[in-house]
Amino acid sequence: MNSTTLALPDTQHAADQINRWTREYAAFALLIEQADSASSALQQFAAISRMHGQNDIAIEALLAALVLMPTDIVAWRELASDYQLSGRDELAEACARRALAIDPDHATTWLQYASLAYRLQRIDDAEAAYLRALSGDATLGDAHLGLGVLYLGSRRPEHAITHLQHALSWGGIEGVTHLCLGQAFYMAGRFGESADALAMANRFVPLEGVTLRLYARARTFASMLEGDIQGAIVRYPTLAGPETEPLDEVLRTAFALFSAYGMHEAAATVGRMRLESQPDDPVQRYLLDAVGGQTHDRAPASYVEAHFDEFAEGFDSKLVDVLGYKVPQQLADMIASCQPTLATILDLGCGTGLAAEPLGRFGARLTGIDLSEKMLAVAARRNAYHDLIKADVMSYLADSPRSFDLVFAADLLIYLGRLDELIGLIAQVLPAGGLFAASIERAGHGDFTLLSSGRFAHSETYFEACAAKPFEIVRKENSELRLEAGRPALGTLYVLRRRDRPNTESDQLTTTTSSASRQRRTNDLFTAPRS
Repeated sequence: MNSTTLALPDTQHAADQINRWTREYAAFALLIEQADSASSALQQFAAISRMHGQNDIAIEALLAALVLMPTDIVAWRELASDYQLSGRDELAEACARRALAIDPDHATTWLQYASLAYRLQRIDDAEAAYLRALSGDATLGDAHLGLGVLYLGSRRPEHAITHLQHALSWGGIEGVTHLCLGQAFYMAGRFGESADALAMANRFVPLEGVTLRLYARARTFASMLEGDIQGAIVRYPTLAGPETEPLDEVLRTAFALFSAYGMHEAAATVGRMRLESQPDDPVQRYLLDAVGGQTHDRAPASYVEAHFDEFAEGFDSKLVDVLGYKVPQQLADMIASCQPTLATILDLGCGTGLAAEPLGRFGARLTGIDLSEKMLAVAARRNAYHDLIKADVMSYLADSPRSFDLVFAADLLIYLGRLDELIGLIAQVLPAGGLFAASIERAGHGDFTLLSSGRFAHSETYFEACAAKPFEIVRKENSELRLEAGRPALGTLYVLRRRDRPNTESDQLTTTTSSASRQRRTNDLFTAPRS
């Protein structure tokens, strides 16, 4: 809980306030005369002041009442409400905590505290408080609604659905609740139920803008999943009205969502439709292979470049804010725990430079490599990399005359199936004692698997076998890499150290690879000197 405290005025100050209000307000003088106690008169005076928009006087009256009766839970709760109305949420929360200290089992007070914690963006505290409120009174519709909204914002749609449905059962605000329920069903891939909930919300508040767009998509996707793809396409403009989106955008979204939720047959049908209209699209071609179970040893360079060029500008917001991506920070913390001395760092697949800030703590010269020119342009704006190079990582490593103290690969290996060649090349650019930090998405079976997302998952056994000869493991941690279709994508983070004695087979492999890859090296160089 938050540590903000609230000090009550002293007894003399409260007495002075009572005397002043008795002189200045006839209504208060009458209350003092007729009420059972001065504390009761002060609370009634606070209510009258509040009704007349005099919130500051209401707060002062309640503070004086609490000086006289510091264990009055109702006064503490009313004071919390008045502080909240005046925008002083931290003081409001402190009052709610004082009320809970008096009666720790009071469900409505836990509800009040939960809503305040949520407003203050202390999500874990808010969740615990909502659950505590419901453990005391399962019929609190507002607690179910608040918890449903919290889970929706935290991208836990199934949890949200449960509590939003309870909110409706116990008299929640129907229009708002149906609207939130429609969003939660959509986020969970339950498109028919999403459309039905949004249609119910429309009875209370007309759908428009984003909500109308969501309804049209949900109804259209539900029809597609029932097998009526052509009919769904025909009906879509009527459903969306002024919010109609370009057909290809709707189909692209349908393909992405169907793939993510394991609706592979529908995804493949939509993917083939898109590919027929755009046969040279490398992104759709590769992803259609992934959905169809085709095998690849790595994501094609044409796919990687086109895919990330397309999403470069909004990439950080989606990955970090929406999908909860924290791998660069987590890996950097693991590296820091090794207390290394680093003069040079190579960030493989650097993208928009999300690793630049967490790696900045080491004060090293930072080089970033990526295939996407537009991602590199975003990275350059951070002014954190000394060099940014547009290149295929395998080609760069094979030809690099430089060595580095750390090779950093957050979310790079998920675009490669076979890892032995890459790991051998990384070993080649590290001196003995140099570090290699990487993340993998964990596979359920086999050495590696191409997922319907187009990413590769690897088994820990396979990754560690590939790394065993040139490296030793110094740190290993499980991680939730990001959210995927509302569920955590599970992975493993590694920090490896280059062994003192190079392995002959590995050296032979990388030498052969170096000769072959010189012919395909991409030479575009972006220099981003730090100011």
